[in-house]
Amino acid sequence: MIKINLLGAAPPPPPSPGRAPAAKATQSFMFIGALIICFGIVGLVYKVWSNQIADLQAKRNQEKIRQAELRSVKDQNDRYQQRLRDLETRINTIQALQNSRVGPVELMTTLGTIVNRTNDIYLYSLTPVGDRVQLKGQSNTVDSMATFLAFMKRSGFYDDVQLDQFYQDDQHEHLTYKFSLSCLFKSSGGSSPIAGGSAAGPAGPAPSGSSPQGLPARLPTVPVGR
Repeated sequence: MIKINLLGAAPPPPPSPGRAPAAKATQSFMFIGALIICFGIVGLVYKVWSNQIADLQAKRNQEKIRQAELRSVKDQNDRYQQRLRDLETRINTIQALQNSRVGPVELMTTLGTIVNRTNDIYLYSLTPVGDRVQLKGQSNTVDSMATFLAFMKRSGFYDDVQLDQFYQDDQHEHLTYKFSLSCLFKSSGGSSPIAGGSAAGPAGPAPSGSSPQGLPARLPTVPVGR
């Protein structure tokens, strides 16, 4: 077949059969290079992030060690605080025992001094009733009972001395006068050593073991006087 060129220009030469494989090889090299660059960037980022994670892990381990040290210090401080509270409790207990030892001794000393200044006075019991002291005893005469009350009021250690009961008793053909009185006791420091104790019931003395500040709930029957 005869081809006629109507445009008057020479037709382009046909492509060379060796250019197509060269272009494909160039594209392959470019693709491989791009992949190498991408993997390099990813590897670099991974390495940077791995170092950061390792640093954070090291800091976390250090914080855990510090936390364990602080926990040990806190436990030791708690033990010291508990020992301090125990020592304070012991000190308060010793002081309370010391006060309870001095208070009843002073009470009995002052009461014995007053009784020794009277005649024919015998005390049966001394019982704490609330913040008051209840005394029960007997006298051979009314005058000795009146003298005993007067000495108690003027002693400076007893306030609000009240005669609760006074009656005759001719038991065993011997006339005596039984009495029961109550009062407030003040120590030399100006306060009552039995203040704050539990009150007894309306029938009389408080139960054994409930005496405030170590004061005996009931004294044995002991004649006191000249």
